[in-house]
Amino acid sequence: MASAELPDERGARSVAGHRLGGGGRDQRGRGPHSSTVRPGPVDVRHRPAGDVDSPAAAHETADQLQAEYFLRLLAQNRHHVDHRIGKYQKAIAAAEAAGDTEGANGLRRMACTEEEDRQTLDRLIENLRTRYPAPAPGERLVTR
Repeated sequence: MASAELPDERGARSVAGHRLGGGGRDQRGRGPHSSTVRPGPVDVRHRPAGDVDSPAAAHETADQLQAEYFLRLLAQNRHHVDHRIGKYQKAIAAAEAAGDTEGANGLRRMACTEEEDRQTLDRLIENLRTRYPAPAPGERLVTR
């Protein structure tokens, strides 16, 4: 999951150098969540005339971007689960070859849990793809 990145993470500031006082507030008197940079109002006067989005289009774009992010995140998790299932299958084969039936049964239970996780991830991915279909190849996602 570490390689997935939100588009806004580049603009976020670090609070590592600030000491927090009592009550979770930093010494500058701002709230505990003041380290995140929140976009302010957009000044549409400096945008090209055809580039002004309606609020509905902006929300749709934000929803689509979030859906794409979560699809990447879920696909990455599914890849990790597939990798673990492959390791369990190899370990099961090795345990059976060594005559360790108790160990093989434990590994099968763990593999079964991973397979259930994979099915859950598949359902989540399918639901997101159904709710937010990918734009057509010629269609461009409207962003600001």
